[in-house]
This record gives sequence, C-alpha cells and structure tokens, in this order.
Amino acid sequence: MTRSHHRGRRAPHAAAATAAMAAALTATLCACGSGDSQPSGAPVTVTVTPTVTATAPAGTSPGSPSASPSTDVHSDVVGRAHDLGTIVEVTTTAGTPVLVLDRWTVRGTSDSTLARDGVPIRVHSDTPYENQNTRSTFRIPVAPDATFTYHHCVAVDQPMQSRPATLQELAHLQHGEDIVLLRLDTSGRLTAAENDPAC
Repeated sequence: MTRSHHRGRRAPHAAAATAAMAAALTATLCACGSGDSQPSGAPVTVTVTPTVTATAPAGTSPGSPSASPSTDVHSDVVGRAHDLGTIVEVTTTAGTPVLVLDRWTVRGTSDSTLARDGVPIRVHSDTPYENQNTRSTFRIPVAPDATFTYHHCVAVDQPMQSRPATLQELAHLQHGEDIVLLRLDTSGRLTAAENDPAC
C-alpha cells in the first residue's frame, strides 16, 4: 500500500515536469526561427515605391510637335472648306504645325466656289492656275490627324501616281508640282492636302 501511495504522489509532478519541458522546447524553437520578425498577429506595414518610366507618345520623338496640339491657334481661313496655292513656310505655334499659304486662283472658277467645292485634281498639261497676289499669305494650323498625298504625272495619257507624303515633303515640291489643294475643317484647320500633278 505504501508503494502504491508513493507512486500516486509522483505522477502529478512528472506530468508537470513533462509539460514544462515541452513549453521550454517550443519557446526555444520559436526563438530560433523567429529572428527579428514581429510576433504573430502584429500589424505589418508594407511600403511600395512605384517605378515611373517616361516615354514619348507613339509616333513622336524628342523635339517633335506635341501629341495634343493646341486647338486655339488662329487660322486665317475660317469659313472655307477648301483652299489652293503654294506652301511658303511651315512653322509651329503652341505645339501645332502651321503652314503659310500663298493663295492661287483658278481660271473660270470663282474663289467662293473654290472655297466651297475645291477643284478636281487631275493629270493635265495646261496651266489653269494663277497667282494674282504674292503679298498676301494665310496662316493655317494643321489638325493632328491631317493626311498628305503626293501625286506625280508620268505622261498626260497615263494615270497619275499617288502615295502618302508628309507636310514637309509637300512644302518642298519643285515648281510644276507645288500647287496644293487643302481641305479644311470648320475651325479653319488643315485636315488633308494633295498636290496637283501637272505634266
């Protein structure tokens, strides 16, 4: 009976010792793996610094006119749907290309008709155009989506050859091909230009 009683008194102490050892081992393992990490459940703050890369809009290059030109650039031809003449100069105002036009007339066609309807662009060998005033020029801003077409005459009995061009290319055409027909919007901005393919 005495042995049985002695064994019953040691059992609680052994269980307590085992529990204490398990707790100590757990604490040691947690301490080894935790390093400098915060206790579980503590708030974590993450700071993200974005990397910003500045790139030029598609189709532009450093020093080229803005991709969003100003719509407030003055036009000298508001109210016309078409104009005709030679390009004297191409400048830039507030990021918008602006051409300077020396207006020409067409024999047998009034200026009001030309301004409203334009004139046919065709292969020809005659000289239907006249420059009656070399002193007056007209400033015309260019719309961002304007198109330019170069026409060339091989022979009067052959169809004209056409291809896309640039404003600068039309501005530097040689005499005989340098008359251009302009299409304008309601703000007096150039939306399309094509040269006359005289032979």
